[in-house]
Amino acid sequence: MNLAIKLSKVELKKSKEAVTGKMGLSWLMHAMKDFGVEKMISDEYVAGSNREIGYFQKIMAAVMTRVGGGDRVEDVENLRVDRGLLESLGWNTMMSADTYLNLIKDKRSNAKIRRVNNELVIKALRGLEEDELTYDNDATYFDSDKESAAYSYQKSKQFSGLMGCIVELGMINTVDYRRGNVSPQSGIINQLKKTVAQVKTAGKKIKYFRSDSAAYKMQVMTYCDVQGIKYFISADKDNAVRRTIEKIKTSQWGMLTDEDGKSEGRQWAETRHVMSKGFAVRMLVLRWENPDPDLFDKSPYCYHAMVTNDFQIKAMEWLKVHNGRMGTIEQQHQQVKGELGCAYAPSHEFEKNRGYFLLGILAFNMLAILKRYYMGSSTINWKIKTLRYHFINVCGKIVKSGRRFYCKIINVTDEVFELYTNCKSKLNCYAY
Repeated sequence: MNLAIKLSKVELKKSKEAVTGKMGLSWLMHAMKDFGVEKMISDEYVAGSNREIGYFQKIMAAVMTRVGGGDRVEDVENLRVDRGLLESLGWNTMMSADTYLNLIKDKRSNAKIRRVNNELVIKALRGLEEDELTYDNDATYFDSDKESAAYSYQKSKQFSGLMGCIVELGMINTVDYRRGNVSPQSGIINQLKKTVAQVKTAGKKIKYFRSDSAAYKMQVMTYCDVQGIKYFISADKDNAVRRTIEKIKTSQWGMLTDEDGKSEGRQWAETRHVMSKGFAVRMLVLRWENPDPDLFDKSPYCYHAMVTNDFQIKAMEWLKVHNGRMGTIEQQHQQVKGELGCAYAPSHEFEKNRGYFLLGILAFNMLAILKRYYMGSSTINWKIKTLRYHFINVCGKIVKSGRRFYCKIINVTDEVFELYTNCKSKLNCYAY
């Protein structure tokens, strides 16, 4: 049908036809149910009255709101009136915004969300082919005008999230939500220990640990040595590190080049750094010309140092491994904050903000499982924006013909339809 008149002349009507523009959300829910998430949640939450919406439905409603692009608690109401989505989910109704806030209002409930995420990670780890894994850790900050926020070292009122990820899995396996005034060093050793326990439960091993200078602590490094973990950590430029750098001879500095052999305008040198009596680490130092020397910093160079306990790896391979963090944990920070609304704080109450953040992390991990275990290897590295465009925000409906039900995916390319075909073929493959 050709629209031969102006759209302004078209009569507008409200319809309750059972068609949804977010069919991918239904497949996400069914995939998570197949993966055993419903059991994980039921093991943590005590069921309420028979009239109450189950906790699996509550948590999945919150997750689907975030995955669908909603970045406010109130956005769950848009899914609540989507009759086509409800029918495809097999639900009669969906929780309200008030129920959403009640779900995340206290510390005990949020602790349960963390434990569900922990079980989700462990089960996903068991499905990995790799046995030796890499763990990245970093803190991220986001501004907030809420009363429960606090001023950070960035001199802004903020909240922060300390997160760690298993690189090969693509999931955030450790997370702490804090006020901005909490030191970025706080909690790193606990998250590292938790990660070691997670992968051990799944029959795996942490081989590498990467972090910025927040992890430059004897406690972290000695723990890695005891566990047989090779670490790659940016060094804190304290007085001891500066003295070590000053001892590097001019002849030791080499020019840093790219893969084509072109100079990057930086130099590098390798040395040993003694952190305490009997404890020395290998140190790689980069330097470049100081673009703005001043009264307080008259040095002709700026420096960046990193340390490791791997005494066999070559210097340039070491630098490549260390910089790999920028493509993993830092990218995940951008995804959870920019695409899943984790930089938003819905309340002046700290616990509600923590719960909202944790549900965003859970949503991120569910999408990682959906891509890896249900949609196919070609989608593993897809960003959330790409996943929404090709899978989540797709028009469809559930119809019944005779004794059979059909999911009609409307007006899509063969490539998009193949994603749904792949997903359907994997259902019932990972259930408990």
